[in-house]
Order: sequence, then structure tokens, then C-alpha cells
Amino acid sequence: MNEIELTKKLIEIESVSGNETKILEFIADFLQKKSAKVWQNEDFAAGLFKIRNSKNQNLKNNRAIILTGHIDTVSAGDLNAWNKSPWQAIETSEKIIGLGASDMKGGLAAQFIAALDFIKEGNFKSNFDLWLVAVSNEEIDARGSRNFVKWLNQQSGFNYKEIFGIIAEPTNNKNIEIGHRGNRFLTLKFTGESGHASQQENYQKSALSKASNFLLNIDTIFNSWGGKYSNIHLGKPSLVPTSLSAGDKQSPNKTATSAEIVLDIRTTPELDADFKNAFNLLSEKYDFSWEYHSEPVPSTLVSKDSTVIKNILKSTGLTNSSIMVSPGATDQGEFVNGLKNTQVVVFGPGEWDEAHHQNEFIYKEKLSKYKMEIVDFLKEF
Repeated sequence: MNEIELTKKLIEIESVSGNETKILEFIADFLQKKSAKVWQNEDFAAGLFKIRNSKNQNLKNNRAIILTGHIDTVSAGDLNAWNKSPWQAIETSEKIIGLGASDMKGGLAAQFIAALDFIKEGNFKSNFDLWLVAVSNEEIDARGSRNFVKWLNQQSGFNYKEIFGIIAEPTNNKNIEIGHRGNRFLTLKFTGESGHASQQENYQKSALSKASNFLLNIDTIFNSWGGKYSNIHLGKPSLVPTSLSAGDKQSPNKTATSAEIVLDIRTTPELDADFKNAFNLLSEKYDFSWEYHSEPVPSTLVSKDSTVIKNILKSTGLTNSSIMVSPGATDQGEFVNGLKNTQVVVFGPGEWDEAHHQNEFIYKEKLSKYKMEIVDFLKEF
């Protein structure tokens, strides 16, 4: 099986976030048949190959390389907008079309086939553990990668001095993403007094008045945080309200006793380090309580001079101009912040603009080129 065939097989297994059991079982079975030692649960399927230099067969592997990606997809949306079923992999002369082709079943398939090709060739330069890992639920809260990292930390025998890795998120086969801002989705809860809406002063006592005051000051907060928590590589943090609910629609003449705002906050390492203090100060000033809407994803940053970057540049022919930061959060933060001495970056063959689109596709040429680049990347170790 090659990278084209494996991509098609993965596309044809429906795996919308929360429904990944079948595809994880397929991947675990695939890796087991390739002689990997395999672990699989509802969060991930992981295969381990022990790479041994013929002259040092018995030496313990103190280094690991992780090739990884998520196998969940967003929902297909309007099925009528698809030319064919989202789970029918269509192959043309140039493309493979189907849900998850670019984001990111194609990249994961190419990584796995590259690893198997590398193992077949042999003549290894050194010893290391090679992990092939498929994770779930990245599109929602990164639970799969988070729980793989927790699991790996709990295992005896895997106390690596160095870990290197690539996440095959779509970067058009030309960008290497060294970091991203974190994301924290928060629910802000405001309380107030109810009163008859015929009296103007009752609005000032209501929860909606407090929520509105907070929203009116969003730009002030943003500017203050930008000056205090900016990062030279990741830029400024941001906080964007995404929803507001208040009052009782059944009683339009009663002011609101409660109101809620959902915020999408993108953090820098500087803000992450001071987040609880910074947000508690806001809650005191604007009179609200707050809680996480979902598990926060930490910000992360890998050095441009790291070994993993140098080896990707050598194996691809790319230059420093290809190094950038991710526009959104990925699983990278879970690996870099959760594992010691870890350099994991994002680099994949998919088309970023195709992610979450109907009739999503990946170019076959980029897929095969990426596979060969990953083989060469592994040879650098």
C-alpha cells in the first residue's frame, strides 16, 4: 500500500470528532500488521518501531521521533454541496477528493508510509524510537494528543533525553510552523437584579448592563494586554466575544437577572504565565465570574535553530523564509509543553485553504513529495 491508497482508505472511514473508534481500530490493525508494537484506545492509536544501528543493536534508545496527526474531521456540512459523498475518496489525475484529504488524513498517511519505507531501506545511522501516532478530537479540544502525552509520561522505559516530531497539519508542503498562540474558551457569567423594563434605571441594575459595559471595553483590554503580554514571534494576545445570551425572551418587559458571554482568547507564553491573575483582575473590575468552556490549549514556540528545524530544511531544500507561526492552535502545544526536551513542529502536504471546505482535496504530487521528504528527514538522524 502506498500513500495514495492509504489516504483513500482513511477518507472512506467516517471519523467526525467524537466518532473515531472505527478509524483508530483500522490504524492500530494496520500498524500491527507492519510489526509495530501498538497501543490503542478511544483517544489514540500509537505504533512503536525501535530503530537500531547494526553496530549498536543493544544500546538503549535515548531519543524518539514522533510522526503524528489527528484523524478526526469536522462535520461534512451540507451534503448537497459535495459533488460526491464526503466519504467516497475520488481520485483524479491530480487530486484526491474527500473529507479530511488535506486536514489531515493525507499527511498522516504519507508519514506512515514514509516511516515504513525508511525501515525497509535499513542502514540506520543511529538508534531511536520511531512513533507513529494518530490522535482523536483535535478539532474540538485536542483531547487525543493531550491524553497520548499523559499516557507516554506514565510509561516506564520511555524516559527520552530528546524527542523530535512533525505534525502533518496542512501547510502546503512549503511552510514550517514553529509555534502558535494558545486558546482559552471562557464563559463569563454576570448577575443583576430583575425589574420592570418600563423604568430606565432598572437597566443599570441588570446583568445585561454589566455585560454590555464589559463589551464596550474590549478594545481597551486588548490594547492593555497587547502592551503587557506581546511576544516577539507570536504577536499580541487577543480576546474576541463570540456569543452573548441574556434575559428571558418570554418576558420582554423584565430586565435580565443573568447574562453570559463566551470569549475566544488567544494567548502568548507571557499571558499564559499570568492568565489567572490577569483574568481575576478583569472579573473584579467588571463584576463577573468565569469558567472554562473547554480544556485550554497552551501557547508554544520552538526555536528556529532547533535540530528538528535544521533537519527539515536539509531534507526538503526549504529555507528560513519558510519558517512561520501557525494562524490557529494545533496539537503542537500539547507535545511541546507536555513532554520534556521536545521539539515538535507543524509541516504537512495538505492545502490550508481546503481545510473544512466542501469537496476538500489534496494534490497527489505534494503527497508523494512529502512522503519522500519525511524519509529523508528520518535519515538525518
